[in-house]
Amino acid sequence: MVSADEIRQIFVALIGLTFLGFALWALISPRQLAQVLGQQWSNGNGGNEFHAIYIGVFLAQALLCLVALLNPDIAILTDLVIAFLLAQPLGRLFALFRGFRTQGLLTLLFSLEVLGGGLLVLFR
Repeated sequence: MVSADEIRQIFVALIGLTFLGFALWALISPRQLAQVLGQQWSNGNGGNEFHAIYIGVFLAQALLCLVALLNPDIAILTDLVIAFLLAQPLGRLFALFRGFRTQGLLTLLFSLEVLGGGLLVLFR
């Protein structure tokens, strides 16, 4: 039988791989990812911010997941994975209240962020 700890570790691994995948996509084909996400860069700041988030922050989140996987007895690491993961849909809710609804891939990502974060809380 699979334990709650093992299920939690699987979720942390999947979340880390997802962040790594998006970071690699941003590294290899940033304009394609930006287009899929509905972003347009009208100046250097837009492209710079995109790279900071989708490469820098997402690699950091993938690294946090790896550290949490390697240290399952340190609960605060999984708590940080949960906090960073659920901060994204929280930010998306602020955008929603300002009239910016998610569409396409971002709607799926919003759902996966809430589901993944919720499942991690459940199996904490």
